[in-house]
Amino acid sequence: MDKNIETVLSYVNIVEEISAFVKLKKTGRNYTGLCPFHSEKTPSFSVNEAKGLYYCFGCGKGGNVITFLKEIKGDSFAEVVDYLKNKYNIPVEYIKFRKNDSSSKAENPVKKIINLAVNFYYENLFVYVSNSRHIINYLAERGINADVAKDFKLGYAGFGNGLTALLKSVKADLDIAVDMGLLVKKDDYNKVYADRFVNKLIIPIMDRTGEPVALASRIIAMEGERLSSNFPKYINTNNSEIFVKNNTLFGLDKAIPFIKKDNTAIIVEGYFDMITLYANGIKNIVATMGTALSKNHISNLSRLCDEIVLLYDGDKAGINAINRGMELFREFMDSPDKNIYAACLSGGEDPDTFVRKFGSESLIKLINESKKPPVEFAIDYYVEKNKKSGIIKNNEENILKRKISVIQDVVPYFKKIGNNIIYSHYVNILANKLGLNESVIRKYIESNKSGNGTGSMDYNSNPAAEISVKEEMGIEDIIVSKIFCNLVLTEYISDDIISEFSDKDAVYIIKEIQNIVKNGASQEIIKGAVEEIISGTGNVDKWKRIYYSGLMSENSGNREDFKKLLMKLKVNNIDKICRDILGVIKSGNLDEKDRIIKFQELNRLKYISKEFQKKICGY
Repeated sequence: MDKNIETVLSYVNIVEEISAFVKLKKTGRNYTGLCPFHSEKTPSFSVNEAKGLYYCFGCGKGGNVITFLKEIKGDSFAEVVDYLKNKYNIPVEYIKFRKNDSSSKAENPVKKIINLAVNFYYENLFVYVSNSRHIINYLAERGINADVAKDFKLGYAGFGNGLTALLKSVKADLDIAVDMGLLVKKDDYNKVYADRFVNKLIIPIMDRTGEPVALASRIIAMEGERLSSNFPKYINTNNSEIFVKNNTLFGLDKAIPFIKKDNTAIIVEGYFDMITLYANGIKNIVATMGTALSKNHISNLSRLCDEIVLLYDGDKAGINAINRGMELFREFMDSPDKNIYAACLSGGEDPDTFVRKFGSESLIKLINESKKPPVEFAIDYYVEKNKKSGIIKNNEENILKRKISVIQDVVPYFKKIGNNIIYSHYVNILANKLGLNESVIRKYIESNKSGNGTGSMDYNSNPAAEISVKEEMGIEDIIVSKIFCNLVLTEYISDDIISEFSDKDAVYIIKEIQNIVKNGASQEIIKGAVEEIISGTGNVDKWKRIYYSGLMSENSGNREDFKKLLMKLKVNNIDKICRDILGVIKSGNLDEKDRIIKFQELNRLKYISKEFQKKICGY
């Protein structure tokens, strides 16, 4: 290793650097946390401070602090070393890179352009003040003073094509700027470019290390001007190699140390909500950027803290967001160490206006007193909504039907609960709030699976429910997953059954395991051979994921449930054939004799399908 690189590594504390991305906990001699490179519930990511190394036992990624920063930031080797030299003031004048090392390439053009743009707009706002007075006034009206605006590097896009001229002067690639959404190309033949943002407030979007990756812009009215409601208030630059909208949270670079300190992150929905709350002392705050909360957002925050609070502008907005995000909250509901809550403001307030009216302490108090787990939030919303609309009254004639209306409203939320114990907990809460027997509510929900469906059964104990929810895995994937848990289940798969499979990888895996089992190999030897079998499939990553998730599940592969899965596979295939036959009948291309034959075949297959379904359901 180059001695200069050794010097850099000796100055850098790997725990400090990785802690900016992962919440680390001291465990013996090492530090552990949730891996930032793959999704996991149980920490498998380990950092050894003394050796300056990290390793994930889940995904196999490892190395030193330079390796980590290259992976997590997407920077080159040279960029990471330069960053560490500057941050730690390391006395290394020159580091030689190999000519064939891709990390020695020139500065990333996208990063260069976004940095030029941020500085250009910042100067427009704070240096050439005479042109941006209306922006300064607008910020002041929103309670944002010059110090706060400078801290967030806010800027102003004036009139004309100033950014285009600047980028031309430094010989930047203008087509890249067009792809980023900073410029527009007015004439492709003559290569005429123009600024995309004109008379806009500019809000830089930073990555978690504080480097600019994108811009948001807000249209601002001139004095005496009225803005049309037909135009969007905010326009962002596009996704790029350094910016993915659903993987980025506004303000995270500033909030990270406070999120880790408080072990809590508060998520709001607007740029100014985040800026105002942060400026008023609520520092553990981040914002989504005009998009729904994503799995990446939740995963990124879960590595930094154990509690997330979703703060919404109003009940209706909150319930809509929770409905969209329920799939994302499962890991938090299942984890004993993680909590996720929802809280709403009422009366048309948003976090920004609330804090300016009542202060940050009042907002914190409101959050602490009103926050609820997402499902409980949904239950209370629909109960209160129906009370206000007169649905729940002491009217003996209608009260039961109207309580059923509440149950029907919350069914979609129960559908997305994958844990039977948690499901029972919320059924109990709903029963108490409606004054009904818990078993009655449970039976009602489960009897209406064919409508919205609940999917609220324990999937490990009910194969029919496991299949009906159609999660990421199809039925053939689920069958193979069960085999991974209990390899001898392959003895139930005959040549007739194997012919029902359409996935060539699934057939290959099953046959290979069958051969090993038939040769009398021990379970340990068979398990050792499974990864080798998976490596021969067409989609190695998919089957590895299914294999390890199967091994870590609580389901060891119940034989009776497995038989029902095989029957369900048969039913699915029969139903597909029936649809094909019905299509031929409806085509009008058959004579009367052939139509009768097809109808007879259709009825025969439907009868077989019903018989299998009876066996699946146990009657």
